[in-house]
Order: sequence, then structure tokens, then C-alpha cells
Amino acid sequence: MHFIQSNCPAGLLPARFSVYATVLRSEVVPPGLMSEEKGGEIDMRVFKRAKSWYVDYVADGNRYRKSFGRQKAMAELFLKDIELKKAKGELRLIDDSISLQEFLDKYLRYSKVSKASTTYRTDFSRIRVLREHFESLGVRRLRDITSLRMEEFKFRLLQEAGPVTFNRYLQLTKAMLNKAVEWELLTNNSLSKFKLLKNCNQRQVRFFNQTELQRILQGSTGILHSFIKVLVMTGMRRSELVNLKWTDIDLQNKLITVQANSETGFHPKGYRPRVIPIGKELETILLDLPSKGAYVFDNGKNQPAHCADYYTKEFDKLLKRLSITDASLHTLRHTFASYLVMQGVDIRTVQELLGHSTVNVTERYSHLSPVHRLKAVELITLEDSEGTKKAQYENGQNNRI
Repeated sequence: MHFIQSNCPAGLLPARFSVYATVLRSEVVPPGLMSEEKGGEIDMRVFKRAKSWYVDYVADGNRYRKSFGRQKAMAELFLKDIELKKAKGELRLIDDSISLQEFLDKYLRYSKVSKASTTYRTDFSRIRVLREHFESLGVRRLRDITSLRMEEFKFRLLQEAGPVTFNRYLQLTKAMLNKAVEWELLTNNSLSKFKLLKNCNQRQVRFFNQTELQRILQGSTGILHSFIKVLVMTGMRRSELVNLKWTDIDLQNKLITVQANSETGFHPKGYRPRVIPIGKELETILLDLPSKGAYVFDNGKNQPAHCADYYTKEFDKLLKRLSITDASLHTLRHTFASYLVMQGVDIRTVQELLGHSTVNVTERYSHLSPVHRLKAVELITLEDSEGTKKAQYENGQNNRI
């Protein structure tokens, strides 16, 4: 068990968390050797055995003991420190004995209700791999996940996958340990300093050129055709468009609001609603869509016409027929962003339209804006500005003669 600082007022903590000590794990002494608690107070003392000094205290029916070697002053200082913090109510117990399996099950329940369904399925798949790995190393407690064991996982995974795949596993593991700290199941994240791998094989963003896009539009029909057009004109994610209602569209102010849907349990990524302007072409597309119910793409029963996977599979079939490779339905979102950047739209605006949490994610498209770089380097000149103005004036005078 561990103790950490807390601002929680004394008396509000559970009874089992009314014991005070340090962040370091201490030795638990068998019940038969316990000292007695007097008047409900915790028995704490400093004593010497052989050549070592100890701090001894009783908690939850057990006596705990921490060694300070030959440092008597440190033991006394430690005892005074915890007595002071006890009086202020600034220390409370963290029980870090939760098993790995129990925690992973708890996290999956959190993921299911807090994240998008596709993210939950991804978490489920990756957690299964992580569970198998850590259990194969004999990890039984969550607190036993260490940087060394993560290094072993990295070595195994890189035999079959690349740096990007490992980074995704690492990010999930870090997120889980951060959540464990938040839930007071750990005192700290043991992987907080574990660095992501640099992706040496990182490729530029794939987007559809005009020829490909026209072939896709000409080769699609029905609801898929309309779905594709709205995606490429808005940059929306497939799940956002599946759950889009007519009430989310304000044609008067020419705005689309991407927001949570309590009926289907959908919410935008990161729970962040955003607004997308409606241009003239997009307005025409929306007005041409049949209104069958509450949803923009409705089955006639005030329900989404299809799930997101339906459009993905149909689009994949279309690409296969057209012999367009290395692309997916999500490539339409990349196409939207890429075209904006190539037209000179600044990265911050593209970030807002896409709903990215940070501009770092959006900067993957920055290489598509060579015109801005050209304008920047053209500001550099080796000519003297005054000399240039004089030459221009003299040329003007000569032209008048």
C-alpha cells in the first residue's frame, strides 16, 4: 500500500484510509507481533534494532515497519512529517494491490461508456494483446508494469509490426496507467517517461486527386454517392455523418453543428462539438437529399439508414472496381483537408474544421502548401532596398524621355 498527498479534508476519507505513512512500500509484520492501538489512535514509534533505525505504525489491523538504516534523524524526521500531515489531513492511503485482470476489466467498462464504439473495439483488441504479454511475464498486479517489461513488449512486437503500431499500444498503456492514478489505484504512472518511437517510414497523407475523385463520383450511385459528396465537402468523420440530424443543419445561417446524439449514444471525438460552414455547393447537395426522417441519411423510421461500417465496406468495393489502391473512406477526409491547404487556407482554420484537438495533428498537411513557402523565401533579397528604389525611379524617368 502507498500514501500520497491529498487536499481532501480530514474526516472525509474512508475509514480504511485513515492511516498515514510514506510513498514507499513498508514491511508488513505478522498479526501476532502487533502492538496495540490505544483509544483508537494509531500507534507510531521510532526504535532501533541491531544497527538499524525503524519507524513502526499500526494500520488496518496490521503493523507496518519502515527501515532507515543507521539514519536515526531521518526516521524521526519522517515520523514528525507524517504526524504533521496527519493533523492537516494531507495524507491518505492508496491501495495499489489491484490485479492486472481486475483493472483491465474496469478500464474496458470505462472505455465502453466513455469512448466511441469503434475506439472501444480497438481498445478491446489491443488490451487483449497487452494482457497476454504481461501475464506471460508473470505480471499479476497492475503496479508490476514497469519500463523494463514494456521494453520487452516493444522487442516482441517489433518482430511483426512497425513503430506506429507499437506507439499506439504504448499510448493506450500510458492512458490506462494515468487513469489508474486518477482512480487512486496507483501513486504514479511508471511509463510516464517511456518515449514513443520515431517513425522512420512515415508517409505523406494520401488524398484523392481530381481525376480519382471524379471517377469515384461517377462510379457511385444511390445513398453511397450522396454520402461521399457530403463527406468530401465537409471533412466529417463517417460516424459523424451517420448520426447527423436535420436539426443539426442551420441553412439560414449556413452552419452544420457536429455534436453528441443521446439517442444513439454517439459523441464527437474527444466530446468536442464543432461547427462547419455550408458553402453554396454543399447547400445544393443537402437540399437535393430526400428527407425521410430525423436523420440526414434516414431509413424512414427516424433512425440512421446504415451503420458506419456499411459505408466503409461499400466504398471499399467501389475502389476495388475502379482499381484505386491505398485508400479508404477516411481518405475523403484527408482529401477535404488537403484541398483546403492547397488553396492557401491556414493550418489553424483547417484544424478547427476537422475538429483536431491540437494543431500538431493537422500539420501533416502542411507540406501541401508550397505557395506559402515560396512567398516566404521571396522576401529574402541580396539587393539594397534603397538602391533598388533608386534604380526603379531612374528607369521610370528614362521611359518618359
